[in-house]
Amino acid sequence: MNAKTYKSTNGFISPQSLSSFGIKITNGKETKHLGLKEFNFCPIIQNYLYKGKHVAFIPCFSINREDVFIEQLELFYLEAPGVTLHYATLYGVTQIQKAEIPSIRKELIQLGFSEFVQNSRNFQNTYGQLFKSAIEIWNRCFFNTNNIVAKGTDDRFVLNTFYEKIILHNPKILVNWSNLNRARLLYP
Repeated sequence: MNAKTYKSTNGFISPQSLSSFGIKITNGKETKHLGLKEFNFCPIIQNYLYKGKHVAFIPCFSINREDVFIEQLELFYLEAPGVTLHYATLYGVTQIQKAEIPSIRKELIQLGFSEFVQNSRNFQNTYGQLFKSAIEIWNRCFFNTNNIVAKGTDDRFVLNTFYEKIILHNPKILVNWSNLNRARLLYP
């Protein structure tokens, strides 16, 4: 299976607002977008295990996939028109359940994840004057919701996926897929 995400040039360690996908943040003069997937491979998340499984935010798991187990999930993004890159493969993928979020949140707080996000120099530099609004939205999604399934840009927890193993492709693999349009779909 394949799952679309959106581009990152920093290895998904902090938000970069490189596309218009995500939660819109604006002050009337400037507009940025906050994607929750953009902390997926920061050191705390990359090393964190919940009951032996890694966690991530994958956009297609924001809809109900409660009974879905995917043995191998290839992650890709559109680099440029006609250029699609396969940058990682996840193995043993399932959706996080709402009841698991309080425990995950508590463990991540103890590991200092919220402080890591709030103090991310890359995050601050990318959002500049919009950083205060961006961090308020991120904090709301991290601290104040247990939703996994959400519509559009409704609040949802900052993680939604368990996986057993990952292979990050470096260099990324150029694939012959077209830009598969929707990040909410799983593609065979």
